[in-house]
Amino acid sequence: MNNKLKVLRKDAFYGAYNLIELALYNNEIKDVDEKFFKSISALKYLNIKKNNIDWLKLNITFPYSLQTLRMDFKILEQDHMFDSFKGLINLKTLDISGLSGECECKTMTPETFRTIPNLIHLDISACKISYIYRGTLKFMSNLTFLDASFNFCLKFAGAENITYDLQTTSIKILKLNKIHRTFERDTIVLKSHIRNLRHTNLTELHMDSNRIQLFEKGALSSLPLTLRSVYLSDNMFNFGSYFSEFHVVPITFINISLQFSSHDLQDFYDEICVKKDQTDPLPVLSKTPNQHEVQRYGQLKPNTLPFEISSKLQKLIFRNSLFRFKIEANNVSENSLAYLDCGFNLIYSWIGPLLTYKKLVHLDLSNNFCSNVSKDFFRSSPSLKSLLIHNNLLGFVLIDDMHGEILQHIPKLEVLNLADNRIPYLPYNFFKFQSMLKEINIGGNLLDDLSFQISHMQNLSHLDLSKNRFSSLNSTARGQLETIIKSNPNLTVNLSDNPLICSCDTIQFIKWMSQTKIKFTKLQSYKCKLYNGNTELLKEPKRVYEILEKKCSSYTALIVVLSIFVIFFVLILLCGLVYRHRWTLRFMYYMTKNRYQNSLRNKCDNEEYKYDAFISYEEEDAVFVHNHLLSNLEEDAKLKLCIHKRDFQPGKDIATNITFGIHNSRYVVAVLSQTYLESYWCLFEYNMARMESIYSRNCENMFILVSLVDLSSLNLPLCFLEKVHKQSYIEYPNDPLGNTLFWDKLKEVLK
Repeated sequence: MNNKLKVLRKDAFYGAYNLIELALYNNEIKDVDEKFFKSISALKYLNIKKNNIDWLKLNITFPYSLQTLRMDFKILEQDHMFDSFKGLINLKTLDISGLSGECECKTMTPETFRTIPNLIHLDISACKISYIYRGTLKFMSNLTFLDASFNFCLKFAGAENITYDLQTTSIKILKLNKIHRTFERDTIVLKSHIRNLRHTNLTELHMDSNRIQLFEKGALSSLPLTLRSVYLSDNMFNFGSYFSEFHVVPITFINISLQFSSHDLQDFYDEICVKKDQTDPLPVLSKTPNQHEVQRYGQLKPNTLPFEISSKLQKLIFRNSLFRFKIEANNVSENSLAYLDCGFNLIYSWIGPLLTYKKLVHLDLSNNFCSNVSKDFFRSSPSLKSLLIHNNLLGFVLIDDMHGEILQHIPKLEVLNLADNRIPYLPYNFFKFQSMLKEINIGGNLLDDLSFQISHMQNLSHLDLSKNRFSSLNSTARGQLETIIKSNPNLTVNLSDNPLICSCDTIQFIKWMSQTKIKFTKLQSYKCKLYNGNTELLKEPKRVYEILEKKCSSYTALIVVLSIFVIFFVLILLCGLVYRHRWTLRFMYYMTKNRYQNSLRNKCDNEEYKYDAFISYEEEDAVFVHNHLLSNLEEDAKLKLCIHKRDFQPGKDIATNITFGIHNSRYVVAVLSQTYLESYWCLFEYNMARMESIYSRNCENMFILVSLVDLSSLNLPLCFLEKVHKQSYIEYPNDPLGNTLFWDKLKEVLK
């Protein structure tokens, strides 16, 4: 083949007596010596198509041993007998198809193949046949395969003689594809066209691309009971009552795809028939008008199908037919359908349930622009194992399925394709009931996180996450995959065409890729964006990880040092603030504690206090307090004083008693002496009283300083000096005349 041979001489294969197969197709052979085949008398297979041989002008006799012959065939005269076929009693396969070579035979008669009656396989497709006489095939009792397709001038009226002759053959497969022109008027298949097939053992019938609109009533029911497969794609079917006849024929497979599909306008000019064919009127059916009441797909009510499905039907293909409707609950007859392909239509809403599809194993509803699927749609399809629903708009509804209710009725599912559905997110329990899944394709969506549970899928062998928005896989996702690979070491994951990032934040992901036993499909094409903005190939994850490890280790040290510095600085700052406001904090602490323990409320200026004054003094000054201060203020002036030895509540800590006493006293009288200034608790009382004045009394002057000695002789702290400079104080004179005036002034202030 393809050797540009031009002549076949008689001794070309001299000595090749045992040659069995010879392929000479696609050369430039024009002349063949009449004795060429004598030296290859054992030849069984010959392909001599696509040459320039005019067999009618040559006196050639093929070897009698020939079993398969593929050749070009041109007979322009109706009654001319092809002499080269004489004696080929062993010929089983004859291929003169114009699809793989050149063939032109306007008319075929009983004489065309008279000398080759033992044919089993006959291909006369694309031979520009306009008419076949009855009896042309009748004597081929062993014929099991006949292809008369692409003879678009033949029509079903011309094919009626073919079906008549096939009654006496062993026909199993009959192909009558495109025996009508592409832009011809709609075709009606009459009962007379195919009724003779009833008497054959036909198992497979092809009638694609014939612009069939409908069948005459009784035509389908006349098909043989041995028929199992029917091909009716690329037609223009309308629904009608004739479809109900399909349930009579026990077919197991039917393909009715590509209905109402468009075609190239050039076909109109290429497909030319004789004038008689062009003007033949459509057959008139003398039947009731109801037979012509048809209904197009687009007008069909989805919940009432006008035909029953054969109870034997196992596989139905109905793709790419612009079939627009929504699937509601239907009452299709009981069937054995296991394979249903309705892809590339416009089935925009899946409500269901599919009531009679209990044996359905494979369902393809891809490319349907569907945006809604109900939680009951798969309720009656428990046997489903393969579900292809990619290239729809299901992302709008799947994100709300928080408990996996949509797929809960198909726990046997093994293959699921959800690619290209604009899914931004899947709930964690979406695959809750799918423990038997083996393949998941969720590529081409908007996912940036593997948020759904897969760890329970112990049989999962392939997970396709390609063409999403993953920058990495988080630790939870990686953990789930590692759980699966323990039970299935053949797990593969596809992360191609994702915007992966190689940085210090994703270094654990890169490390995992370099160490895991999971196989990444298309790893050679993985790319990730580095910290500096450059793109790096991820075909060697270990090398990328080592680069990141060096880079991120320096960052780690810097981060640790900076973190320690910041923490140290904050601690110093906090310590400074605490020290500066230590008395404020202590006061607020004890006041809060006191309020909770005693259920006290804040008092306003016009409220009564429990004590008129809180006496702050040191133990060495107790004689002055008990012998002089109490007698003059409590006994004579009838004032109520708070004295720590007498009025503090037992069982409470000292600090709490002090803050309680100060808070419930109108004034604080501090008895100053050198020992007072050296006492911790005295200074504590003084500072608590100062905080009380600032935060509870709106800076009211509640201090009365009583000095038992000359203040100039005392070593006063700064807090006391500030008080002495801003406010007056009283010195105890310790003489009879001065004492009287001292007590009178003190009583006047306290009252």
